[in-house]
Order: sequence, then structure tokens, then C-alpha cells
Amino acid sequence: MLGISVYFKDLDVEYLKEAAQCGAKYVFTSLHIPEEDYSDLDQKLPLFLNTCQQLGLQVVPDVSPVTFDKLKVEKGDYHRLKEMGFESLRLDYGFDNYETVKQLQKDFYLMLNASVVNKEYLDGAIEAGVDMTKIALTHNFYPRKETGLGIEAFNHKNEIFKKYGLTIQAFICGDVLKRFPLYEGLPTLECHREKHPLCAAVELIHDCGIKDVLIGDSKASIETLRSIQAYMEGKKLYIKAHLEKNYQYLYDQEIQIRKDQAEQVIRLAVQRVSDVEVYHNTRRPRGSITMQNALAGRYSGEIHLNKIDMGMDARVNVIGFIHPEYVELLNYIDNDTIIIFEKL
Repeated sequence: MLGISVYFKDLDVEYLKEAAQCGAKYVFTSLHIPEEDYSDLDQKLPLFLNTCQQLGLQVVPDVSPVTFDKLKVEKGDYHRLKEMGFESLRLDYGFDNYETVKQLQKDFYLMLNASVVNKEYLDGAIEAGVDMTKIALTHNFYPRKETGLGIEAFNHKNEIFKKYGLTIQAFICGDVLKRFPLYEGLPTLECHREKHPLCAAVELIHDCGIKDVLIGDSKASIETLRSIQAYMEGKKLYIKAHLEKNYQYLYDQEIQIRKDQAEQVIRLAVQRVSDVEVYHNTRRPRGSITMQNALAGRYSGEIHLNKIDMGMDARVNVIGFIHPEYVELLNYIDNDTIIIFEKL
């Protein structure tokens, strides 16, 4: 499922409403950020919780000992957190005590810190009678550049978690408002820090088997949220592209992929057209959108997306290109993906 993050310094009720309309289900927030301004929390927190409840958004607060001080609640008074409207908790500490976890499960759905959970912990939890259906594992995000996880170690750890049937959650950056105080993005994987959020989300889903993807930063564009949700729901990929004038009819269409996948190009399942004129024969860098012309014989009219750099071919017209930020999506297109070209 899709999630966003909200921090009280940047609280935007309209963003919550729009995200819910896009299909978001989770709202992560932290209640122990040192740089956060909690001076008006008594006003903002009820507004935040009531809005999320009305919109059907599940609030996931990151809880540590500092949280109780910030909320002016007696330390360890989880019952008070429930009274305030929290239904889920992301525990940064304290879950090494299985009895505590079992007790909290009576009132909350729990997200545990995936960075410190291991096979031994999970085996112990099962033996202790912890309800594994009421637990998810949430990876950290990393505000400082160069500190995010590597994808190989991330995948290796997740393979262990998947054997227990656990939901795994990870974060990607936003593309509108980065979170204070560093404004360097909040991804789980370091390789996602500079990527477009859609590319990062699709990689997590397609290659890493992650089902819950959350925006870590204060805000992502509504267009980005819609695009991620469309891929989650029906493997629809909205790809920003430029098409030459005569081929702009391809915009905003749901285009399927041929079932027999080629190694070097992605072949679109569009009807071929005979006698396509020879036009714009030039080199074809990765991300080019091309059409076979009349010199290709019965292949005339077939449309390809280039997965690699190629030279000029008199039989191939270059009719457009994918926006550079979206070219990486070519890595994740398979025969049940649906492509929708969007105008730049």
C-alpha cells in the first residue's frame, strides 16, 4: 500500500486529503525529532488525528521514550496514546521484550524497526506467542547523504522476513518538499536519494518485493502519488515522454507489451501499419521511442522502446523519447505492464 509522511512543522491538511484521494493508506509521523517544533502540538495533533480518521488514513507514529515527553504523557502510558486516537505504533525501542509486544498488540498494530530485527528475534517472538499477523517490519529512512542502505544487504535481509510472511515497509524521497533540517531526502536505500520517486517505488515493488512504499519526506507531488498507486494497483506505468507531432495520438493511451520480450527493445502491442514513410533515421539512445518504417517490410508500424543505445538504422524512425528521469523504468517493464505516455 501507499503511504506518505507528515511532520507538524509542515502540516498541510489539503495534502492529506489529496493523498487519500490518490489511494494512500498510511501516514507516517515522528514524535521525537529534535528539530521539530512541538510548541503548538496541542492544537495540531487533534487536527491531524481527526483529519486522518475522517479520511481513513492509518497513522503510524514513530515512538521512542522522548515521545511521551513531547506529548506530555506519563512515560510508558500507551493507553493514553490509544485514547488520543493512535491505532498503530512504529516502535523504535522496547520490542525486545516479547511480553510488552504482546500487551501492545491488544490495542495497536505494530511496526517494528527492520534494521534491528533478525531471524533469532522472529523465532523467539513466535515461541513467545506474539501474533505475527499484527506486525509489520518498517525499514528506517536516512536523512544524511551517503548513509542509506545498500540494495544487496536490503534484499538479503528482506528475504529472511518474507519467509515469515511479514509485511515489509520502506521509504522513498518526496519530489516537492524535502524534510528539515537537512533537506537531503529521506530514502531507505541510498541509491534512491537522487531518483525520481516513481522509479524508486517501482524498483522496490518490482525488484525487491516490497508491498508498502511510503514517502519519507514532507511532501510528494499528487501526480507522483497517483502514478505510484496506479502501478501498485494495476502495473500501469505513467511515463513522461515527448512524441513527434504525427505520433501524439499515443499520449494517454493504455498500451500493452508484447508477451514475447526482446532483450534490447520493448515491443509495444500496437497494431502495425503498412508503408510507414522513412523519417528521422538517426541514432537511438536508450529511452528512444521508435517506429519501424516501410523498409522493415511486415514489421512496418511496430513501436519499440530502446533499452540500450543503438546506432542509426534506415528501417527505423525515431518518433520520440522518454524523459531522462523516467528512463530507468525500462528496467522494470515486463509483459504484464501497461504503459501510458504522458506529455512533457
